[in-house]
Amino acid sequence: VSKYVDHVYEQSNAHLIQMCKNLKSFCVVVDSWTEHFTGINYCGIALRFVDDDYKLWSFILGCYPYDAPSHSAVHFRTFVDNKLQEYNLQLDISKFVVSDNEPKMLAAFRDKCTRIGCSDHYLNKQLQHGFESPTIHVNKNTVEKVNCEAAQKTFRQVKQLVTDVRRSHRRQQLSMKLQIYSQTRFSGAMIMLDIFRKVFYELPLVIINSNLMDIYNSIDKLSLDDICQFLGPFDEVINTLSEDKRPSLHSVIPLRQCLINMCAIGDDDSTAVAELKVFLAHRIKSAWLITTEHKLATILHPKMKNFENSPDEKDSAISELKLAFDKELSISSSSICLLNSNQDMSLSLSGQNTNGTTLSSKNKSLLTQCFDNVSNVCVKPPNQYQEIDDYLNISDNYNYVYHENDDIDVLSYWKEKKINFPHWRL
Repeated sequence: VSKYVDHVYEQSNAHLIQMCKNLKSFCVVVDSWTEHFTGINYCGIALRFVDDDYKLWSFILGCYPYDAPSHSAVHFRTFVDNKLQEYNLQLDISKFVVSDNEPKMLAAFRDKCTRIGCSDHYLNKQLQHGFESPTIHVNKNTVEKVNCEAAQKTFRQVKQLVTDVRRSHRRQQLSMKLQIYSQTRFSGAMIMLDIFRKVFYELPLVIINSNLMDIYNSIDKLSLDDICQFLGPFDEVINTLSEDKRPSLHSVIPLRQCLINMCAIGDDDSTAVAELKVFLAHRIKSAWLITTEHKLATILHPKMKNFENSPDEKDSAISELKLAFDKELSISSSSICLLNSNQDMSLSLSGQNTNGTTLSSKNKSLLTQCFDNVSNVCVKPPNQYQEIDDYLNISDNYNYVYHENDDIDVLSYWKEKKINFPHWRL
């Protein structure tokens, strides 16, 4: 296999370059990081697009060593643009970029593209703040206290025990392997907490240090269980939003609202969970921003178009859909009017009307010379948004195709329905 892998790569890469030549719309996912041990900086770029047959394609263009002169936003954008140019791809306002929400990314992709913040990153960062940060900088001049002392104390204790036990050969006596998490993806911390609580009563057999034993005895197991139970839905949401084999943008608004609802404080909540709920509810509402693209993706999902889970977003989503529809209709109408205008101009220059008769003013009667000039008016239907109304009111008796994650195949739905909505360019 290794003998031919380079040849296979070159063939596949050439085929991808050919595919990219005709792309009218696409999305690139961009990330950057530094390898801890070598100190080498990397930039990863992935490409996603839907073809004319409503099939989603995903490619990793590369994981490139970052060799730009600096880490400034300008140099980073130039680096990404150059890599995209190798595939005949160029960013503009009709192309999309998904990135994390760090200041460098915000500045790098502010112009000549439509940037969508990574929801996975939003959620990971807020969880990380909740368990590790005493304060957070909301903006340059504002600092907020996190106020999650109880949860952070438990988290520090668990992390210290996991770190030390993993270094001991006695860890092999545990029924499950303890795991630490990566700083770049905090969702792994939830796995660490969950495994720790499952082997909690086995740990005294492998802890030989008296100081560590004191830490172990100070952990409130019931509070730890409550924290893990509370974090379960967050883990599910992160996994859903990390999907790369099928569309997931439509999931953002409903899942975001689900997490907000789950942050309602209950009478039986421990202090740690109550603190986390207050903090996360506030941060999800204020830091996890909803964009036009989220609203359009949700309303175009036939199982979510009524926004029953998040009714406050429905009117805004319908307005955004009408604006997008107007824009598409305007483009289509302009093309038709331009075509008709060119045809009429050609006929006028040739001195003929559409029936082939001469239109010279010499043989026109006075009455016909008083007729209004023919104008190319693009007639609109009585209800400009009839297609939108039809879609929103269509009965839900369609035989949907379901994925293994219980979501429907929204692309196959629109592939079949495109004949019913001719003015929708999806």
